[in-house]
Amino acid sequence: MSIQTIIDNATSLTIDKGKVAAQSVSRSGVVLTAERATNVPYRFSVTMHEGLTYSTNRDVLEELDKLDITTEEQIDFGGGGTGLSYITAYQGDAVGYPLTLATIGNNTQEFYIDASGTTGSGQLFKKGDFIHPKGNISTYRYPYQVTSDVAGIGSSNVTVPVHRPVISQDGVDFTSGDVKVGIDVQWYVKMQQKVDYTILPYDRIRFNGRFDLVEIITT
Repeated sequence: MSIQTIIDNATSLTIDKGKVAAQSVSRSGVVLTAERATNVPYRFSVTMHEGLTYSTNRDVLEELDKLDITTEEQIDFGGGGTGLSYITAYQGDAVGYPLTLATIGNNTQEFYIDASGTTGSGQLFKKGDFIHPKGNISTYRYPYQVTSDVAGIGSSNVTVPVHRPVISQDGVDFTSGDVKVGIDVQWYVKMQQKVDYTILPYDRIRFNGRFDLVEIITT
């Protein structure tokens, strides 16, 4: 849980889930934009304070050395009860779980969700809410964010638009399985570059750079 330790103690967090696109201006002054079809991986940049003690966190440093840039780690924001829960917290109005995955939508950038077990009034999801379908084998890797407010509390077939195309995964179908929401969502990431550290007197660690992380998409 070394990267998770860094995240839980972050002093700043940058989130990048921008699409890959190019833009040019024609001779007549028309702005031309071309979007490349990608899985739109999440990218995170994390800076860390200098308050961790070396003597009690040597295991964290060893884990970081072992991970290097080659091994992935599963992370969350606020799922471990830290003060970061506001980043991913569910903002919809539904009461009652679980939500059940019905299938993916026709345009492959939306899910159909059975919310018949929920109660309350208002929106099932607010724009920006995080969802993470578990799929039929409960090991689906990829979270998504909702791109518009979605009504449908108590409804059995709710269309939920998401920010990127639904990513396929071997052995996973989307006709069943619960949907994780809010602080329960998780990512699989690797470090893009190794960050070295300095031991400061007395017994403190300073990381000499930021931790740049990228979501690992296996397809």
